[in-house]
Amino acid sequence: MSVHGRYQHMLDWHGIYNDMLMTHESILTGVQVGLDTHPSDGNWWSNAYNYPSISLGFSYDNAGSMKYRQGSHMGDFYSLYLATEFDFFRAGIFSLGPVLEIGMSYTPDKYNPSRNVVNMFIGSKLLANLAGGLEASFRVHPHWELALTGYFVHHSNGMTQAPNLGTNQLAVGTKLKYYLAPQETDKRAALEKPDYPKGLRWNIYTAFGGHNCDWELIAKGDEAYPVKFRLRATLGAEAAYRYHRLFSTAIGIEGNYADNAYRETDLLLRGTEDPDGYSSIYTSAHLAQYFHYSNLSMNFTFGVYTFKKTGIVEDISRCFQRIGVRYHLPSFKTGQMFLSLGMRAHYFDRSYCIEYGTGITF
Repeated sequence: MSVHGRYQHMLDWHGIYNDMLMTHESILTGVQVGLDTHPSDGNWWSNAYNYPSISLGFSYDNAGSMKYRQGSHMGDFYSLYLATEFDFFRAGIFSLGPVLEIGMSYTPDKYNPSRNVVNMFIGSKLLANLAGGLEASFRVHPHWELALTGYFVHHSNGMTQAPNLGTNQLAVGTKLKYYLAPQETDKRAALEKPDYPKGLRWNIYTAFGGHNCDWELIAKGDEAYPVKFRLRATLGAEAAYRYHRLFSTAIGIEGNYADNAYRETDLLLRGTEDPDGYSSIYTSAHLAQYFHYSNLSMNFTFGVYTFKKTGIVEDISRCFQRIGVRYHLPSFKTGQMFLSLGMRAHYFDRSYCIEYGTGITF
């Protein structure tokens, strides 16, 4: 288990300094309880990732104590999350590696059209909590470890409710860990490598989500809050080359559907239609990098929209990004069928939708 504290600095994305904040720092405290893999486990995948740890964590961020402009406010964040960390480098008592946290946050204060109108950054009380960074650890005793951490932290609801620009923070902190059993310092001998589907594979998948457009909210006025939750759907195909047990790279194309009010929003906000017209169908091409751990994989995707007509007031940029996970069901031969969860974003921080999907690899 471990206890930790962080000093968190709010980044000035989407003009949050000018619109809301007078102070920019908050303090986060938390506790984690987890399970560590060890050389004695005999798991090849754990060995390959240098024996990661998986933890359940809870944290409290006193963001509500910052000073705010114009009478608006933001609440504290109470977060429950899963965390994983593993070593890129290990030498004696020192180790260095990435850490990732994925979970949910609750905040008591959000946008309100009459009482908190300037807070366009937090659109719901329940938010996704995403954090990633580096951790340097020093083993000061077989049962005790001290760690220094650096994080990038994002809070967002994935645009399931508007408005929701989200918040971004940089954080530095310390962590004190206690291990029930003494840490093992030596790796066991090389393990037999598991088989994997080397070479070219095809992924066919579909995903569904929802989007709540803040432009539509602005166009209809405060009395229309909240605006309609609109369907987003994707059908995609990828050619993925698995060149290592841990890594594969894919190129793909997608057809997307977006239930929308683009024309109505343009008329209300601009008083004119887009001369190029409108379409609820748009297409894209992308490059994805996969990191595999047995039947589980994480992917980072960068793509470009090859066709879209969404009007003068856009909520879709030219490029998109996605982070996601897939789990290949072991009950199917070679894990062909998979379930997926991803978050699509624009401008590297603007959540577009959370995508729940399924697919097949062959």
